[in-house]
Amino acid sequence: MKKKKISLFLFIDAFGWEVKQRHPDFLNDLIEDSKPLETILGYSSACDPSIISGLTPAEHKLWSSYFYDPEGSPFKWTRPLQILPDFIFRRGRIRHHLSKWIKKRCGFTGYFQLYAVPFKHLHLFNYAEQKRIWNPGGLPQGETIFDLMSEKDIPYYAHDSAYPDDVRIDNLKKHLEQQTIDFAYCSLGKLDGLMHAVGNDHPDIDELMKWYDEKLRVLITTAEENYEEVNWYLFTDHGMHNITQAYDLIPDIEALGLEWDEDYIAFYDSTMARFWFKNDNARDSISKLLEKHAKGRILSDDELKKYGVFFEDGQYGELIFLMQSGMQIAPSFMGVNPCKGMHGFDPTDPDSLASLSSNRPIPESITKIQNIHQLMLNELHLN
Repeated sequence: MKKKKISLFLFIDAFGWEVKQRHPDFLNDLIEDSKPLETILGYSSACDPSIISGLTPAEHKLWSSYFYDPEGSPFKWTRPLQILPDFIFRRGRIRHHLSKWIKKRCGFTGYFQLYAVPFKHLHLFNYAEQKRIWNPGGLPQGETIFDLMSEKDIPYYAHDSAYPDDVRIDNLKKHLEQQTIDFAYCSLGKLDGLMHAVGNDHPDIDELMKWYDEKLRVLITTAEENYEEVNWYLFTDHGMHNITQAYDLIPDIEALGLEWDEDYIAFYDSTMARFWFKNDNARDSISKLLEKHAKGRILSDDELKKYGVFFEDGQYGELIFLMQSGMQIAPSFMGVNPCKGMHGFDPTDPDSLASLSSNRPIPESITKIQNIHQLMLNELHLN
């Protein structure tokens, strides 16, 4: 006997609107409606919490991964690791194992990566996503759809990020066959990783999209065999830009002659540089340099408010410098070498746009990635 209804929210990381347009055959005969969505300035660390909560980063308090907080830093104990030579620390495999060790040592349950944050600076920073956001109570502020379903005792499936995409899909398929859930949220990350490595228009993407097409068709068919009503939504958090140039911004700042942690602190993301100031001289010097910098622009408070990432207390930076689209900071605290593809540029760029597709009509009111939360509420009759 079939169960009454299942709502599937299927997330392909970085499957932006421009990428979707280049793959018109993907689930084409199953899709009734699709549209582009505005994304949020930043990375998945900002977008994913917004999708599941309907809140902006300024409201749920998760934006970039690291922020300046020497008093509250959970990494103070790592200071002796400063003695590790750079040529060892920069090896990907070593960083991966160090990340796993530090995550366990700090008791983090959320997504954690050390990236390329220098050990000599790590003790000055705190980490934002310390809890697993897919669990109830995962946000620093505000509720997610998982909080609401837990309160209402609604049975659901949420992917486990520790497993690869095929395992996540297979695990969801088993739940559908056993009819144990009324709602599913399954995030798939293979495309994002591939496009970071090869860019957004490489032939390998075609093969991966065919693989996703096959897997998701089987998943949807399984749902239809076990539920009377199947409503599914396929979406993403952001698009992907091809990287046209790498630029080392750090020497430009260091050439000002200011002292690290005496005059200023900086965190160099892949597409943004964020600064905190200890005195007016540092603020004025760095501001004057970046106001005239040819590789990007300082974001005004009005822009940050428009994008939903203005923090009154300067938690994530008192000055935010955004690189020109397609230009990656490399080396940065996120990686030594540039990628072929990157996101986190101006949200208004076509390559930044997210996408949403469904087997049912999408309301006109759904225009931003955080509006996906409203679709979840609608499906569960919680609005």
